[in-house]
Amino acid sequence: MKTKLFFASLILFVTFTSCKKEANKDEVKPAEVEVKNNNFQVTLSAIVKADDNFQLYYSQDPYEVPYKEENSVWTAVKANDNQQDIVFNLPEDVIPNYIRIDFGTNEAQKEIVIKNFRMKYYSKSFEAKDSLFFNYFIPNDCIKIVDKKNSTIQNFKTKEGKYDPLFYSEKALYDQIQLIVK
Repeated sequence: MKTKLFFASLILFVTFTSCKKEANKDEVKPAEVEVKNNNFQVTLSAIVKADDNFQLYYSQDPYEVPYKEENSVWTAVKANDNQQDIVFNLPEDVIPNYIRIDFGTNEAQKEIVIKNFRMKYYSKSFEAKDSLFFNYFIPNDCIKIVDKKNSTIQNFKTKEGKYDPLFYSEKALYDQIQLIVK
């Protein structure tokens, strides 16, 4: 009788123990999961003093003009007197040739101070700090560079009533993109 009870207990113990281990095998702990981010990422660090929405357009074809709405990413920007990162994550496997950054839709936007521009793809990155930003981007007629040394710009409405402040990338930025994606 003791032998039967012993074997029954042993079988139950083994059964429950092995089931428990199988359940643990299927569990994936978040700390053990390696996150692979192959998205091309653009980060603009700036001081933006009024709530706004910024948009980044990308072109994969060097001759694609105008930029297409479906090839863009929006990000909301909250007012802050301190520097903040405005991050644009491009769709997976999209590598731009040229980009355009629209500096908002809020016509009451105050001066914006650009502190840093960074592109990242896998482990490679490129940065243009402060006024070096202007070596890689050209403003349109809705942006006035107030103080180039301190990278301060002001968005405004043209005499014709157009409000669409943006910067187009230069060939120099295209060259930097090619370096980080190879």
